[in-house]
Amino acid sequence: MRFRKKLKYDYYIKPELKNPGVPLIILLFVLIIGTTGYLIIWKDIPQSNLVDSIYMTFTTITTLGFGEIYPLGNSGRIFTMVIATAGIGSLFYLFSTTMENLVTLQIYNYRGKRKMIKQIEMLENHIIVVGYGKVGQLAAHELLAGNEKFVLIDENLMESEFSNLKDKFLIIKGDAREDETLYKAGIERARGMIVTTPNPATTVFVTISAKVLNPKLYLIARSDEQNDNEKLKRAGADEVVNPYEIGGKRLVNLMVNPQIVNFFETSFGNEENSLNIQKITLNDDSHWYNKSLAEIDVRKKTGVTILAVIRAGIPESNPDSSFVIRKGDEIVVMGKKEELGRLEKMVM
Repeated sequence: MRFRKKLKYDYYIKPELKNPGVPLIILLFVLIIGTTGYLIIWKDIPQSNLVDSIYMTFTTITTLGFGEIYPLGNSGRIFTMVIATAGIGSLFYLFSTTMENLVTLQIYNYRGKRKMIKQIEMLENHIIVVGYGKVGQLAAHELLAGNEKFVLIDENLMESEFSNLKDKFLIIKGDAREDETLYKAGIERARGMIVTTPNPATTVFVTISAKVLNPKLYLIARSDEQNDNEKLKRAGADEVVNPYEIGGKRLVNLMVNPQIVNFFETSFGNEENSLNIQKITLNDDSHWYNKSLAEIDVRKKTGVTILAVIRAGIPESNPDSSFVIRKGDEIVVMGKKEELGRLEKMVM
């Protein structure tokens, strides 16, 4: 069973609430004083009892005003006014404190955040997205469209933004440079991370922290400057992406080869019938080893097309039917989600 770091989340998601104990104690004290006072006032009335005194105190404090059970006299009425003032004040104090706490819990969505934390703790093999700026938003919504499991980390999200996004995906509000925040996002169980922060120093720091906590993590970092690419690679980034460079290339390709670009955009994507390219790593005891592609016959059995076989880091593109699969080979395939699913079952 994989080790899971035990974290305390209460200080992170629980708002400060007012203690209702003080007004409750005051109200209880007023009830005791009132009951005792009426017992003393009516001590000469044989038919009076404890229940009468409690009832008189209760109706006075709650302003029900059913009248005097037994004659009070001037001193008794003055005592009643004092009890009414103190009791109504303490009751209103308790009521306002309770309502304020309920409103605060509603605003901070405490129960929703607790539920989200539990969902994050159950995640395995997921992706972490750091930053919800323009690039982060695009990355998050692409992952959402592809039904990928992921957690978003952003320290600048307002409560209103959190409320709007919490039903779409899992969110951790915090600084990704801190190990505690990364642990909350399940860094030790994640398979990948996308760092979209525009600040180079922040990106480098997050990259280093993430790789220290999970060396096997596949990390893609955003870089707006070409000079930062080498720094991010040294920090541990597996891939470095410049969104402006990609945007510029796409603009040129649309101008020069619009049909090709449109073909790829309509054929590849996150929709159910779109094509996807995936790399398959075979198990050590796979029955594919020492068999040719003709013997495996992946195309006929699953509908998937083998694009390349990567052997010792060198890709063999478009291999013919006589190509024999060896141990350690990685297979690059193309197909629809349903076809890729059949292939995964086939290689298990």
